[in-house]
Amino acid sequence: MAFILVSLVFVIVCILFIQRMGIKNPFSKGIGLAIAVSTLAAISLAQNYTQSLIPEANDGISISNVMAYWIIGEPRWSQEIFKNFFNKSIYITLILIVSYPITLMLESTLGRNSA
Repeated sequence: MAFILVSLVFVIVCILFIQRMGIKNPFSKGIGLAIAVSTLAAISLAQNYTQSLIPEANDGISISNVMAYWIIGEPRWSQEIFKNFFNKSIYITLILIVSYPITLMLESTLGRNSA
């Protein structure tokens, strides 16, 4: 649950940062930026999870890259935790991808109505 809340906060921060810079259509651009970062996180967590499936190759279970370490942290490493984080990151990425065209349509519609 905390992972999802952190992801939501990240999307909001991206939108506010872009809006503060005065860039047009800040919501869709913020979501686009969040999609890029979320995709990188999903790839990182996927690589971490798949490497944890072969503990003999890594001399036990461990975090395989820096981005996965930032997301998962230090305590309680297990294949189930790695898989859980990976699944959540995929869901978040898919939700962001689906919300992107919806946000674009809303921004363009509201932009035309206010102009």
